Amino acid sequence: MNKFLSSKANSIEPYTPGEQPRDKKYIKLNTNESPYPPSPFVKEAISGSNFDDLRLYPDPKVYELKKEIAKRYNIKEDNIFIGNGSDEILAFSFMAFFDRGDKIYYPNITYSFYSVYSSLFDLKEKKYRLKMILL
Repeated sequence: MNKFLSSKANSIEPYTPGEQPRDKKYIKLNTNESPYPPSPFVKEAISGSNFDDLRLYPDPKVYELKKEIAKRYNIKEDNIFIGNGSDEILAFSFMAFFDRGDKIYYPNITYSFYSVYSSLFDLKEKKYRLKMILL
């Protein structure tokens, strides 16, 4: 597969997810799993859904969700950004706020995708060691 990748993609060390047990005995906090089942309200909403719509491409502007979030938090719809998960939103943030060669600073113990995206977007990363303060 590597022969098909760009030189940039070949040079990046890929993200390695943490251990992923398959026996479902554990709550995997590293993948944001919850120890609780869905709310009865979620189950009710799903049971009343029009499943025929699942075959359709979703609204790319996510109009209805933005409208509800704006109403719930009393903010403008233009101030709401919705993406396909935190990794996509993080990538968009890197693209929006950094130019090639910019410096990015973050702690050395952090989300490992920061380093992947720093390399992908040609940023100069500076990792800082955190200091432990005992109270």
